[in-house]
Amino acid sequence: MRAEHPSATIGRSQLDWLLRLAVAGALVGHGAYGAVLARESWYSYFAVFGLSESMVESTGLLRIIGGAEIALGVIVLVFPVPALLLLLATWRIFAELLRPIAGEPVWEFIERASNMAAPVVLLYVRGWPRSLPGWLRT
Repeated sequence: MRAEHPSATIGRSQLDWLLRLAVAGALVGHGAYGAVLARESWYSYFAVFGLSESMVESTGLLRIIGGAEIALGVIVLVFPVPALLLLLATWRIFAELLRPIAGEPVWEFIERASNMAAPVVLLYVRGWPRSLPGWLRT
């Protein structure tokens, strides 16, 4: 039997930080598409709610939503509290569901599953919820 090198295993604290970086990176990166790049595909997501491109432009919604995602990404890196992580998981699912609703292939939603799952996995790694249902206990 071969002994495992001590550096081959990842500790809970290291996993916590990797997940924080993953969640923050996904939010900051996605937010930059709106706030910095003003990605045109975002207009179709606003159109799902009946908002025209001119309305989105005149109200600065791309900058507002993108900027909020960037801010949330920075906040979750420093303060990954359970309520925020649940909010972010819900937000990512909601935002990514706009893709197929706006006419994009469903694969665009599926492809981003890790962005939606990472906040939930971070919750689990951080020990929340304290009592798990029987089918989730190991």
